[in-house]
Amino acid sequence: MKHTKIIALLLCIVMAAATLLGCTGGTDTPVTTPDAGQQGGTQTNAPDGGSTGQPSTGDVKYKEEIVIAMADEFTTIDPMETTAETNQIVQDCTHDLLTDTNLTTMQNEGELVDHWEMLAPDHWRFVLKDNVTFHDGTILNVDDVEFTFQRAAEKSTTANYMAKISEFIKVDDLTFEVKLLAGDVDFNYTMAANSLAILSKEAFETMPEEDAIKIGTGPWVFEEFVSGDYVSLVRFEGSTLYPVPNTKRLVFRMIPEASARMIALENGEVDVIMTPNATDYSRLTESDDLQLITETGRTQNFVGFNLQNPDCIVTDPVFRQAVAYGIDKDEMVIAAWDGYAQVSTSMMCRDMGYYADIEGIPYDPEKAQQLFDQCGATGKTLHLVTSDAAHRTKMAENFQAQMKKYGITITVEFMQNSALTELNTSDGTTSGVELYIASWTPGKNADYMFRNPLHSTGGRNYSHLMDPEIDALIDAAVAETDTTKRAEMYKELQERITCEIIPWVPIAQPTLTLGAAKGVTGALLHPGLVHQFKMIERVIED
Repeated sequence: MKHTKIIALLLCIVMAAATLLGCTGGTDTPVTTPDAGQQGGTQTNAPDGGSTGQPSTGDVKYKEEIVIAMADEFTTIDPMETTAETNQIVQDCTHDLLTDTNLTTMQNEGELVDHWEMLAPDHWRFVLKDNVTFHDGTILNVDDVEFTFQRAAEKSTTANYMAKISEFIKVDDLTFEVKLLAGDVDFNYTMAANSLAILSKEAFETMPEEDAIKIGTGPWVFEEFVSGDYVSLVRFEGSTLYPVPNTKRLVFRMIPEASARMIALENGEVDVIMTPNATDYSRLTESDDLQLITETGRTQNFVGFNLQNPDCIVTDPVFRQAVAYGIDKDEMVIAAWDGYAQVSTSMMCRDMGYYADIEGIPYDPEKAQQLFDQCGATGKTLHLVTSDAAHRTKMAENFQAQMKKYGITITVEFMQNSALTELNTSDGTTSGVELYIASWTPGKNADYMFRNPLHSTGGRNYSHLMDPEIDALIDAAVAETDTTKRAEMYKELQERITCEIIPWVPIAQPTLTLGAAKGVTGALLHPGLVHQFKMIERVIED
């Protein structure tokens, strides 16, 4: 039976207040992240398998406050209001998912879920972990999951996920089943969508929504948000899913300029910086006081075409093929990422399930010129839109220079990423978009890679691809239980989209980087960009 623990809530508030007053002390013996079992397995709450409740003590001393400098602005604690990585990184500290990517094994495993079973491709059963505590002192149960799903069905960022479900069945307080409208053998990955972080039903019934949305099960509690400046969290003393952090306070500061972030790190004003400039990598690796943390990313950067723009040459597949042959991707990688990226031959990301190492369309400037001449592209002027992010600016400028060699003029318009997304997801026929530079960061499952950006119903179908055959192949692949047949389907999708239809030209998967002070551990880079700081800490040397 779910109940409100008023005393626990008051204790959390007192602890948070004590932290703000600068309590001394702290924890000593390092506490590791929970051991993660295999798919559907159980995560323990401490290295010995039991719940820690409080950090242990010893001789090691930890910095009480850690500051992380971020490039983009945090805007909301509500997981369902945005898919921006900056928001999701903070939300990941305060809220938890049913399943999530274990960043050590890179496998989808249970977070709030203890285990699951696919009864049939369209029928799944999930069992929650027992005695998981929300920040308001209540205990997680199936009612919270059902409430979260009902709220998600009304939000634009999550409605597509909920549209898969035909029936939600509560079996008992910890067990629920879902029946789907169509078979989906990757449905466990849907539960790992960051916007589906589980909320407290009781909090929404007893608090104003702006307060209830802050209540999660993560090891951090929302403290304060100053728009355009910072968002701060304090550790959750009653954490049961994860050990109580050694760090007492976690601050995410917004510092847009990479050079300013680097200076702040070198001056000791911050402990971690997001996306340092590639030109600063050597300073980080050669310094006795700093470190560079790297991981191959799962973000596909590409040059895309609006296939629904009437009377525009980009709707001609010969023109799109010419662009694919005409881009020197190695040159663009040097220009945009100083070489810290892997050139892409397929539109699919390498570390995903069912990735096929296809040849794609190679760089061939003579073939490109021949095709440009064939479709009458030489001498034309085309308009490209992209965001003002540094790497996209460099990609656009390099693309502009490369196309000039073929007698094609590219004008470029830069805008904020939110405005770019809004423009690209608006009506393709009337948006005016011709070409664009963007990126797609999927989960690890193959269906998500194709469905959202390439299915006619996809929420991120920037190219406005409307192809019934591709839709049918995507739908068939996600329901196929024979892994050999499924692999063949996804290889066919890769080849047809990359080499024949070409809604976009895949360029590269960049290397992800963090700059950090020496002694910082627990900063885990996520290939999908939702980097994890749940158990971040910094050892203080005497």
